[in-house]
Amino acid sequence: MAEFPAMPLWTDAYLADTSHLTTLEHGAYFLLLVVTWRTHDKRLPDDDKKLARYARLTPGQYIVTGK
Repeated sequence: MAEFPAMPLWTDAYLADTSHLTTLEHGAYFLLLVVTWRTHDKRLPDDDKKLARYARLTPGQYIVTGK
């Protein structure tokens, strides 16, 4: 397994930026942040099925707005 440096987390900024999210949305968002941090190019794929899996959501729970 590849080693990745620790991910810095400024809790005051994170909480301020995510206060509008539900608990489910917060968990999914944080998981996607971690996946992004661990990806070498720091990008997420443009693939809703993969993103749902990374966020540990069913495809039905993973709804993207604005597409």
